Amino acid sequence: MTAQHIWAVCLLAMLIPVIAKADGFPDRYVVTVLEHPEGNGTKTLVPFDLDENNRITGFAFHGYGLDMTRQPFLYLDGNLQIVPAKWDYTEGHQLAADGTAFGIDDTTDSIIHIDPSGATAVASATFGAFTGLTHVTTSGFVLGLDYDDGFVWQADIGYVRLSTLEGSTASTYAADVNESGIVVGTNNFNNGSASRAFFWDGSVLSDPAPDLSGTTRCVAVDQQDRLVLAHAPDGFWPGGGLHTIYLATLDDGTLTLDDPVASISAAYNFDVIANDHGEIAMSWHTNNEDPHLLLTEPGGIAATSLTLPPDMIAIELTGITDAGMVYGRFLDAQYTNHGFVASVESGVHLIGHRLIGAPPLSPYGTPRDANASGAMIISWDHNYNYGHWALIEPALGGDADGTWTIDINDVLSVIAAWGPQPAGSICGPDLNMDSVVDVNDLLEVLEHFDL
Repeated sequence: MTAQHIWAVCLLAMLIPVIAKADGFPDRYVVTVLEHPEGNGTKTLVPFDLDENNRITGFAFHGYGLDMTRQPFLYLDGNLQIVPAKWDYTEGHQLAADGTAFGIDDTTDSIIHIDPSGATAVASATFGAFTGLTHVTTSGFVLGLDYDDGFVWQADIGYVRLSTLEGSTASTYAADVNESGIVVGTNNFNNGSASRAFFWDGSVLSDPAPDLSGTTRCVAVDQQDRLVLAHAPDGFWPGGGLHTIYLATLDDGTLTLDDPVASISAAYNFDVIANDHGEIAMSWHTNNEDPHLLLTEPGGIAATSLTLPPDMIAIELTGITDAGMVYGRFLDAQYTNHGFVASVESGVHLIGHRLIGAPPLSPYGTPRDANASGAMIISWDHNYNYGHWALIEPALGGDADGTWTIDINDVLSVIAAWGPQPAGSICGPDLNMDSVVDVNDLLEVLEHFDL
C-alpha cells in the first residue's frame, strides 16, 4: 500500500459520517461519446430522440457518394445497433415505449417502424425533403411535420394530413399530441398576422379560443387535456409586442379558458414551450441584447423569472422535461454558444464545463434532447457534415473519475488534484465546481463512499 493509500484510509476513518448535500441539478456529468462503428471522422451518429431509459434513436451517416449514406440506429442498454435498411435516406426519429422506434424513409416517402431486425413501412404519403417525426405516444399516435405542415398516424385511424381537414388552412403546424390523440398546433402558421390556434380530437379542426382577437397559437396539450395557448393581438413578429399565455381545459369538446398565466409586453423573439404537467417556459428579449426566461410550476401557476448568466445576448429554448427541467442554449457577447439547463428550484446552470474528463465544450455542449432523470444528448464536436454528439448522464455524488463507483480511487483523485483548479480546467475532482479541490470535495467523496 502506498503512502497515499494509507493517508486516504486514515481520512476515511476520521471524516465519516458527513452532512448530505441539498438536491438540485447535478454538478457534473459522465460522458459517452456517440461514435460511428468506423470512427467519428467524416462519419457520425446523428441522434434524434432520448427516452427515460437512456435509449436513443437516429441515423448513422456513412459519408457522401455511397449507395447507403444514412440508415437508422438504435442505442439500447449501452449497445449500438445499426439497423438494416433497404433504401438510402432512412432515419429513426422517435422512440416507442418498447424501445423500438418510428422514422421516415425519404426514398419511398414512408413512415417506418424500426426494430433491431429492420424497418417496416406503416404508411405512405408525399413528403418533402424536410420531413420529421416529433412525437410518439404510448397509445400509438405518431406526430410529424412535412416542413411546417402537420400529420398524424395511428394504426386505428391511419394517416391524416391535417391541412386536408375541414377548418384547416395552409401550413397547419402540428405542435403536440397527447395519449388521447388530441392534436394541437397552429393554422396558417407562417402568417404572423393571421395564424390561429387549433385542436383536433378526431373530427374537424377547431379554434380553441375564437373570442381572442388577433393571432393565437397552441404550443402544447398535456395528459389532462389542458392546452397551452399563446395570444398576440398585434401578431407574432420578431420585432416585439404583447404576448399573453393561457391554459385552457378541454372537457367533452368544450374548452374553458383560464386566467392568463403571464403577459409580456414589448417581447421580441418570444417563444413558449410546455411539458405534460402544465409546466411552461417562456423566453424573449426586451431589446436586441436583453434575454429573459420565465418558468411556471405545474398547472401554469407561480410564474418565476430566473436570473441569467452575465453577458448573454440571446436565448433559445430547445425543450422541457417531465421533471420541469428546461434546456437550450445561450449566445454570449462574444457570439459563443453555451448549453444550459434551468428549473424554478435550481435556477440556471451552464453545461459545457461540467463534464468529467472533458475540457469546457463551448461552443459545443448544447443540448438536443433530455429526459426526466437529467440525461442529455449534447453537441460534442463538428465535422462539417452532421457534427458529433454525446450522451451525458448525471454523475453519482462523490464520483471524481466518472466510473459510477465511489471508492479509494476517487479519494486519491481528489488528493492528487488538491489546490486551486482554474474554472476552465477539466472537471473531475472539483466535485462542487468552485474552482478549488479541498476538504469539501473530499467530504463529498466520503459521504458516498462504497464501504
